Amino acid sequence: MRVGNYPLPGQWFFYRKASYFPASCVALGENTKFLVAIGAKELYDKLFGQLTDNVHANYSASEVNVILQWLLEYTLKVSQTEILLNKTIKVSDQQHQRLRQSIKRINREEPIQYILGECEFYGRKFKITPSVLIPRPETEELVQFIIQQHKNFEGLQVLDIGTGSGCIAITVAKELLNATVWALDSSQDALRVTQQNVKELAASVHLIEMDILSGIPDNKQLDILVSNPPYVLASEAKTMRPNVKQYEPAEALFVEDTNPLLFYRRISELCSQHLTTVKWVYLEVHENYATEIADLLIAESFSEVQVVQDMQNKDRFVVARR
Repeated sequence: MRVGNYPLPGQWFFYRKASYFPASCVALGENTKFLVAIGAKELYDKLFGQLTDNVHANYSASEVNVILQWLLEYTLKVSQTEILLNKTIKVSDQQHQRLRQSIKRINREEPIQYILGECEFYGRKFKITPSVLIPRPETEELVQFIIQQHKNFEGLQVLDIGTGSGCIAITVAKELLNATVWALDSSQDALRVTQQNVKELAASVHLIEMDILSGIPDNKQLDILVSNPPYVLASEAKTMRPNVKQYEPAEALFVEDTNPLLFYRRISELCSQHLTTVKWVYLEVHENYATEIADLLIAESFSEVQVVQDMQNKDRFVVARR
C-alpha cells in the first residue's frame, strides 16, 4: 500500500519522465544525463519514506535525522539549513544512483559512517572502513581529557595501543605541542586506514604493526600510554544492535567472558616490566570492570589512579599517574 505519494519500500522516486515528479520538481537535461531540481526538504522527506520499518524501529528519530542529513551533505553538499529552508537543489543521475544505493545499505542497517567512508572526530574528518571501529563520542571524551591535562607540556612521547583508524593518535599529535606519537595495531588493514588518515590530516605519527599480547614495543622513553582495547564481553553481542555486531570488526570489539581484563593486564605488565618510563596511562574501559582495572594499575606502582565517568555517568575511563 502506498502512503501519500511515496513509492513502496525498495522502489525509488526518480523516474525518467518529469510527470512522475511533484509540481515543484523540474526535470532538466536529457535522459542520458538525468538531472532534476527538487526542494531539499522534499528530497529529505522522500528519503525518509524509503527507510524500512526495521530502521525506524532500531534507530531513534534523532538518529534517523542525523543519518539523512549526513547522507545529503556528503552526496549533494546540502546543509541542514538548506534542508530546513527547502532550498532547490539539482540532482544528477550519478548522485541519484549513489543515494539509491546508500538507502539500500541503510535499510540493511549498515552504519552510515561505513557507507560514506568517513566520520568526524574532534573536529576532523577521518577515513573509515569496516576494518576499523567507528570512533565513539566516549573516545572523544578520553582524548579531550588527555589534551586538557597536557596542553602545557611540550615534546611528550605517546603510544596509542590498538589505534584502529588512528583517531586518538592523530588527534593527540595535532593538539599537543611537538608530541612524538606512535600508533600500534595488530591489523594490517587497520594500519592502512591509519596511514591514509595520517597522510590526509598531515599528522606526524609513527605506525607499529604488533600484537600487543605477544610483542613488546621498543619505545624506551615514553611519557603517555593510551588505549581503547577490546572490552565488550562476547556474551553481550546478542544484545547489541545489528549496525554494530554485523558490521564492525569483532576482533576490535570483543573479549572472552572468561578473560575480560586480558588487554588491561598486558598493558599493566608492559608498564611494569618494559615501558618503565611511562608516567601517565589513559584507558577506555568496560563500565563493569573499571575498579578492577584501576586495581591492576595500583598494583604496578601507579600512585594516582582514578576512575572517570563519561557523559552518560558510566565508569568509562581509568586514568593513572606515577
